[in-house]
Amino acid sequence: MVSWLQKLEAKLVLAGLFLVHLLKRVLFFWRKKPGLNEFLQNFHGDNITPVGMEERKLFPEFQRCQVCSLCTFSCDAIAAGRAPAAFEPKFVLLGFGRSAHESEFFFDEWLPCLECAACTVECPTHVPVHAMVAIVVERRKHVAYRK
Repeated sequence: MVSWLQKLEAKLVLAGLFLVHLLKRVLFFWRKKPGLNEFLQNFHGDNITPVGMEERKLFPEFQRCQVCSLCTFSCDAIAAGRAPAAFEPKFVLLGFGRSAHESEFFFDEWLPCLECAACTVECPTHVPVHAMVAIVVERRKHVAYRK
């Protein structure tokens, strides 16, 4: 059980931290906080392309992925031997990060996609995996190929 003295001590600590916060705001009000442009400079060399509204609308659907690998087993490109054994559509969903469309793996290895949508048909949560592969391939067209 927490005593009244411990509660008072906790409230005094919080009040002290709040006071320090207020003093910093008042005493250092002229300091400019870094904005969006400064933030974007961190990624300037990465050739990041903006995510469009069509892509954003699909993100909640991609988050339904349960990593069950049924998309891998249903992939005709893998079955036909056109793609390496490590080629798994779920990796697009799990790895759609800022550089996924730039990496050589996504450019070279994902082009075997036949766009048959078998991965989406077999998905128990109906994640449009083929749509994400198409987005990655399309975004990759706008980035200079690096060797």
